[in-house]
Amino acid sequence: MSTFRPLAPAICLVLALTACTEADAPEPASAPNTTGSTSAAVSAPAGGSPVSAKEVCAYLDGQVPTLKGIGSETGAMANLTVNLYSWYERQGPVPNGREIDDQTRKECPATRTEVLKLAGMESFERL
Repeated sequence: MSTFRPLAPAICLVLALTACTEADAPEPASAPNTTGSTSAAVSAPAGGSPVSAKEVCAYLDGQVPTLKGIGSETGAMANLTVNLYSWYERQGPVPNGREIDDQTRKECPATRTEVLKLAGMESFERL
């Protein structure tokens, strides 16, 4: 189900490289805790993740200022990868990139586009 686990070595490499080239980049923002939300049943993905599209979009909206402040696509992608994975892991099952794409295309296409552009990606499947 998770496409993040096999990417752990690559994520570590990106973070290590980012640390070397982004010495002045801000620390990754901690993810907000949205487990108390009651909207999980509204638009949960087919994979069974308890996280609704609305919750994902609210989380991503909160990440936009941090991603903008990083100043590089590589740093933004590393930050997004680590923080999004950690946020999902606290919520329950971690969906694959396609599920995240499906949710964000429907619920918050403008936020999705902005986050992916800041991270230099075309899809969450790249994570």
